[in-house]
Amino acid sequence: MKRRLILLTMVLGVSAIILFLYLYPQLGRNTKYDLQLGHVPNQEFARMNDHSDHFKNNAVLIAMAIYPDKKESLRQAQLYVTKRGDSEVLQVQKERETADLAAFEMRLKNLEWGPGEYTLYFKRGLEIQMKLDFTLE
Repeated sequence: MKRRLILLTMVLGVSAIILFLYLYPQLGRNTKYDLQLGHVPNQEFARMNDHSDHFKNNAVLIAMAIYPDKKESLRQAQLYVTKRGDSEVLQVQKERETADLAAFEMRLKNLEWGPGEYTLYFKRGLEIQMKLDFTLE
């Protein structure tokens, strides 16, 4: 009985390890574009540690466009900010995409802007990939 329990435990343990090794690359893969805004970029992964859409305007914000692991094409990309409902661009940053690009960042000049509602855009080529509305207090 004890021997059978040890054997069963070993088989289940080995099965769990094999399943983990098989599924981990698929679960850890980034499969879509994302747009995040915050103060603290993650040092290991392409993401912001404190992602939000509502901020006190007392520190520089960082916008981050995040790419999937597999890109369908390489283009000229850009991040830009407008006051919500207005077409005037307050800030823009362009980036040439490369095959190994995981993300690109733009440090916002938000301390120069007043309180209000803004929109951050992530554009690839001629089309807007994503947008993020955010508020500065």
